[in-house]
Amino acid sequence: LRGWATASNPLWAESVQPLAERAKEDMDQNLVPDQDCGQRAYEAYNTESYAELFAFMSLIAPDAAARADYAARARTLLMHIMDAAALGPASERSFRCSGDPETPVYPPFRDPIFFTEDSDRLRWHGEAFPLTVDWIYPSLSAADKATIRTVFTRWGGEIINAGYHHPEPVGMVNNPALTANRSQVRWAGNNYFAAHMRNLGMLALALDPADSNPTLQGYLNNATGAWLYLFDEALRTDTRGGLLPEGFEYSPQTASYAIQFLLALQTAGAADPVRYGPAVVLANQPFWDDFVTSYIHSLSPATLDDPERGATYQPAWYGDAQHYRLSDFIDAFGALGVYDQQMGNTTRLATLRWLQRSTAPGGAARFIERARGADYFRSTVLYFMLFDPAVAPTADPRDSMPRDFVAPGLQHVFSRTDWSADASWFNYALSWNSIDHQHADGNHFEWYRKGEWLTKARTGYANIAEGIASSEFRNSVAIQNARPVDRSDDDWRIDLWRRGSQWNLVSNDNPPPPVIRFDPAFTYISGDATSLYNSTNEGSTLVQEATRALVWLEPDYMVVYDRAATTTPAGFKRWWLQLPRPATISGNQARMTTAGGQQLAVTSLLPRGATLSVPNRNDDNIGETVATAEPMRERLMVQAPAGARAHFLHVLQGADAGATLTTPLLLSASEGTFEGAVVQNTAVLFPITVGQPVTTLTYTVPAATQRHIITGLTPGAGFTMTRTANAGSVTLTLQAGGSQMADASGVLTLPSTGASGRVYLPFLRQ
Repeated sequence: LRGWATASNPLWAESVQPLAERAKEDMDQNLVPDQDCGQRAYEAYNTESYAELFAFMSLIAPDAAARADYAARARTLLMHIMDAAALGPASERSFRCSGDPETPVYPPFRDPIFFTEDSDRLRWHGEAFPLTVDWIYPSLSAADKATIRTVFTRWGGEIINAGYHHPEPVGMVNNPALTANRSQVRWAGNNYFAAHMRNLGMLALALDPADSNPTLQGYLNNATGAWLYLFDEALRTDTRGGLLPEGFEYSPQTASYAIQFLLALQTAGAADPVRYGPAVVLANQPFWDDFVTSYIHSLSPATLDDPERGATYQPAWYGDAQHYRLSDFIDAFGALGVYDQQMGNTTRLATLRWLQRSTAPGGAARFIERARGADYFRSTVLYFMLFDPAVAPTADPRDSMPRDFVAPGLQHVFSRTDWSADASWFNYALSWNSIDHQHADGNHFEWYRKGEWLTKARTGYANIAEGIASSEFRNSVAIQNARPVDRSDDDWRIDLWRRGSQWNLVSNDNPPPPVIRFDPAFTYISGDATSLYNSTNEGSTLVQEATRALVWLEPDYMVVYDRAATTTPAGFKRWWLQLPRPATISGNQARMTTAGGQQLAVTSLLPRGATLSVPNRNDDNIGETVATAEPMRERLMVQAPAGARAHFLHVLQGADAGATLTTPLLLSASEGTFEGAVVQNTAVLFPITVGQPVTTLTYTVPAATQRHIITGLTPGAGFTMTRTANAGSVTLTLQAGGSQMADASGVLTLPSTGASGRVYLPFLRQ
C-alpha cells in the first residue's frame, strides 16, 4: 500500500493525503480531542476516527518522519480515550460539554453504556479502537497496553451481557440451541447486533497474546461462536439471497460491519474453521455473492441528476428511509474487495471496483471527490485500499447477467426488460416483518419505465411502525381487521388498525414463498400475505384471505388480481397505488402523467361498484416522516363496496406521451371459477379460489386475441384447449387431460412463447 501512495495516484494525491493534512490541522487547532464530548451519539470531532486515520497513515505515508509523526498523533488520541475509560463507568451525569453546557452528561467516554446496547458511536466508529491499537502497536508502551487491556476487557464483557439483542443463553457457543428462537436469528440482521459482533471480535484480536489476558482473548470464541454463529444462520435462512432485513437505510451498514469482522479474522490468521467454525470463512458464505448481485438488481436502469451529488441511481428501496437516495456502499464493498485481493477472487473484485467507481452517487465523474469527501475517514481509507492504481478500470459486468433475480429470504423479486438505461423494471416484495425498520410490504409491487418511476412505495422513517410504514403507503391492499385489545387511541398499533395495514413487529408472520415464473414475454407472481394482516398477539385475526396474483406483460402492461376476505362484513377493503403526480379519474379509470410526459392508466375492472378517489395528501397524518427527495407524493385509492369478500382486478398501462391508451376488457369464465382481462391481444385469467382443480374452463374473447395466459392451474397438469368461432369473438374451452401442460408455477401459455420460461422454485424456511 505504501507503494500506492504516490503523486500519480489520485486516490492518494487528491484524497487520502489532503484528508490527512486537514485532520492534522484539526488536531493542531485543538478541535480534536478538545471538542469531543465523549458521548455515545454524534460528535463532529470523534477522536477515535482521527486516531484510526493517523494510524493508517503511520503505515503507508512515503516519508519515515511523517509516519512517526502520524503514529505519535494516533497514540495521543487513543490514550486520551483509554485513560478516561479506564476510570470506569461514571455513576452520575456531572460533566458539562462545551457543545451543550446547559445539559449535564456523563464524563467523556464513561457513560455506563458507551460501548454497548444501542450506542450509535460504537457502531459508526467501533472498529477504530482495535485497528488503531493494531496499526501502531510498536508505539504503545507496556503501560499503554495494560490500560487498553483493562478497557477492552470491560467493553467486551458489556457487549456479551448487554449488547442489543445479544445471543442467549450468554456463554453458549457453536450450539444449534442458539438458533432455536427464530426471532433471535432474525434480530441478528440488526445493525447494532452486527456492530457488536465486529467490535467484540476485533477487541479480542487487537492485543498480542503476551499483552492480553484469557478473558479478553476468550471473547473471540463468543464473537464467532455466538454472534457470528447467529448472523451466519440468518444469512443462510431468513435473509438468504443478498438482502438484509432492515432495508437500504441500515443494511449497507450491517453488511459492512460483518464484512469488516470477517476481513479482520482473515488478516489476523483467525479464519480457522476447525477452531472457530465454518462461519469465520467469508468465502464459505454464498450470501456475499448475492449481496453484490442484489445491489445491482436494486439499481434503477437510468440515473437521476441529483443537484448535490450528480448522476445517481434510484434504488428499489425497502424499510425505513430518512432520504430517498442511494448510499455509497464503500464500507461494505471496500472491505469485501480487500478480502478478495487477499484471496485472489479477481472476478468479484473487478465487479466491486466497477460498482464503486461507476454506480456510487455521482458515478465515475465524481469518483475522487466522493472518496475525498466520504462521511467517515474509514471510507476514504477503503477507497484507497480497494483500487490498485496499476489496474485499469473494468467493464460494466451487467450485460452478462440474467435480467431477473429473487432474494428468497425476504422474498423480493426483480425483473427488467434489459440492462439498458431505457429498460422497464418491475419489483415485488412479500417479506416477513418482525424486527426494527421494516415496513408492511406484503404483496407490494413497483414499476419503472423509460427513466421514471410510474409507481413505487412512498418511503419514509416511521417513529415505531405506524403511518408511513403501513400498507397504505405501499402498492397493496388495506383490509381492516378487529381493533387491537387493550390499546389506547394513541398507540401505534391503533394507527395501523385504522389504516387496515399489515402488522409491523407483531404479525403472525411467515408469509409462504410466492410462486414465480419468469417468461421471455411476461413475469408472473402469486403471493399470500394473509398471515401479515393477522396478529394473535393483538387479538386481531379476522382476515381470512389476502392474496395477490399479477402478470407483468413486458414492457407496458400489468394485470393485478387481489382477493381480500374477512370473517365479518365489517371494516373496509381498499386497493392503494402510490403516484408521483395527481391522477384524474373518469369512470372506472384513473390517468396520471409523469413529469417526463409518460402516461399511466389504471383501469378498475373489479369489484363492481368500487369507488375510485384521490385522497387529500394533507390528510395522510404522516407529517415529517416522508423521506426527503421521495418522488411519490400522491395516491390512488379504490374502495370495495361493504362486504366480507372483495376481488380487485386492475390493469395498469404505461405509455409514451401522446400514445393511444388501451381499453381492457373484463373476462369471466362461464363456470364462475376464473376472472381476468383482455389487454390488447392477450387474455390473462386468474382463479377465483386459489388451489381449486380445473375440470372445465370456458371463456369468450375478441377474435383478435392471440395469446392466453391462464394462471392458478395444477402445476404439471395436462389440458386440451378447443376453440369455437363466433361473430367477432372466440369461445375457448379448456378441459383437464391432454398434451398442453401447465408448468411448475401452474401457468399455461397458449400458444407457447417459443422459449422456455424459468419457474422459480420457492425456498422453504425452517
